[in-house]
Amino acid sequence: MIIEEMQKKGFKKLTGPPEDWLKTFTSMEWGFREKERLKREWDKIQPGDIFIFHSMKPEYISADFLPTGIIGVGVVGEKRIGIDEEAYFEDKNLRPLRIVFKEIWWFGEYEKISTEKFPIKAKKGTDFLIRELYYLLKNCVTFQEMREHDCVISTQGAIQNVSIEKQLRLIELIKPRLREPIIRK
Repeated sequence: MIIEEMQKKGFKKLTGPPEDWLKTFTSMEWGFREKERLKREWDKIQPGDIFIFHSMKPEYISADFLPTGIIGVGVVGEKRIGIDEEAYFEDKNLRPLRIVFKEIWWFGEYEKISTEKFPIKAKKGTDFLIRELYYLLKNCVTFQEMREHDCVISTQGAIQNVSIEKQLRLIELIKPRLREPIIRK
């Protein structure tokens, strides 16, 4: 089970806007810009590495009422260099350093989210995207919960380590939110 793997191997944090996590929902991928620090971090990523997903405030739509926090957990299957097939608000070549997840556990009501690719969703308008994001972000581990359990993660940086002490406390908040994983086909 993923909890045992998280306890044994540890995990890192990925941070991005909810619109990008909605792309990850259908693509099972995450991308980084080709900046020196991000390239160094990306080079270190190995298949089997575990990441928690931190969703920040929206970047491209006005929806400040959406929660921020940890919305899921993913296990890396592979890395590749390529375009972002689901880019809509950004250039497809902006984030060429790609992580492909083999398994993802979303905390939200993901069965209510459309499996259409992100550009199709975005063309349906802001109200549609907000509805999709509402279900994706539902049941997230909030910063208030993290403060109460002394395991607040950094809101900065696209990719960051999480201290062992915080990992153990975060696992206790993550465990009751886990449902069935989505497995890459």
